[in-house]
Amino acid sequence: MVDDIDRLLAKTATKGSWHGGGSAAALCVALAAALLEKLAQPPRLIAELGAIRRRGASLVDRDAETFARVIYALHRRNRRSSRRALTTATEIPRQVFRDAHRLLVLSRAVRRTISPRYRVDLNCAVAIAKAAGTSARALIMTNLAWLADPAYSRRLRRELTQLT
Repeated sequence: MVDDIDRLLAKTATKGSWHGGGSAAALCVALAAALLEKLAQPPRLIAELGAIRRRGASLVDRDAETFARVIYALHRRNRRSSRRALTTATEIPRQVFRDAHRLLVLSRAVRRTISPRYRVDLNCAVAIAKAAGTSARALIMTNLAWLADPAYSRRLRRELTQLT
């Protein structure tokens, strides 16, 4: 496990790597979900947190692969492929943003059921979920600027505002 984390960190630190902010945000949402999952009580809540953790983990490499497709399409100067790739690339931080928001909601349910001595892990999970959401929002806004699709941008901005 530590070797896998070290490999991911080395990939992220390597110049030219496709692992960047999106991968980091996805990893943060997975980590925050894992911390909350450890603290959660009802099986339904544990199951939902586990699903968010697994989804976040799966998005780490998927974000890097998707971003590579964006860069490839932009270099080919194929407008249609670029738009499609950017739209797909935007959906990953969009999911991270949704999951980060959901984790903040679920953290309130977890807070009500745990002993105060475990609140430090809860507070760490909340801070990490907030970082994931902030990062995902920044990535979405950057992608929307590149995309230049006013209707899609309005829908996503409205969603971000509603979830904030």
